[in-house]
Amino acid sequence: MQTATEKRLTCTNKSGTLSFVNRTIRQMDATAKKLVEKMRDIQRQIATLQRQSSALSSALESIGMGVEDDSDDPFSESSDLKYARESPFTDTTLVATCKKILFDHSGKGMNKNQVEYLAAIGGYRFNAEDSVNSVAVTLQRLADAGFCEVERQRGPEGNKYRFGADGSPLEVLEKIRKE
Repeated sequence: MQTATEKRLTCTNKSGTLSFVNRTIRQMDATAKKLVEKMRDIQRQIATLQRQSSALSSALESIGMGVEDDSDDPFSESSDLKYARESPFTDTTLVATCKKILFDHSGKGMNKNQVEYLAAIGGYRFNAEDSVNSVAVTLQRLADAGFCEVERQRGPEGNKYRFGADGSPLEVLEKIRKE
């Protein structure tokens, strides 16, 4: 005989047969309460991390390293978040990394600090002591080879490099992947 505090729950297992699970309503409420509390704690942690990330992004942008998100779509993922999640540059050369970054930001001028930042966020492991200089030399070589255009500027940010290769974007992306 069931008491007022017990209910039998019916569930289906993988073989399709029904089985009964005895749980008290209080146990289910306690379990649900724990799940809700855990979800709330995780959501608070996410919010805290998003605030910290936003502050760090602003600081990086102010020193010329971060990349501003120009997307009009509020649901689109920023390139640094995408690179951090996917780590696309862990097993690539610096040349291929720079090409991919410039291609991904077609039409936008990027300085050596921004390219270095995105490469590092995307998992590229710099071996040189001066990683910014390595990126600057690589970008200059790419410009000399005609892969990108360079807009010469003085000041702390320096030159801006913009993707400007011949051929369709798909052909160029295929060349990047082969390298």
